[in-house]
Amino acid sequence: MRTITLRLPDDLHQGIKLLATERKVSISKLYEELSAVLLHGYDAEMRFRTRVADGSPKKGLAILDKLDKHYVENRK
Repeated sequence: MRTITLRLPDDLHQGIKLLATERKVSISKLYEELSAVLLHGYDAEMRFRTRVADGSPKKGLAILDKLDKHYVENRK
């Protein structure tokens, strides 16, 4: 595990501190969790972009149409 120094404006630090307290975790644990969420989102975006580059717009639109139809039918 590594240690980092992070400089934040006071109001942002207070907000993070409050959030950590509300969640009953340390500030370090909160940053660890936030970093994991951010990295998972980035990984998902990169996988999506790779698939878009390799994919077929026609097939993609057909899948979206199928999803739209499914959700409209199941909304009732």
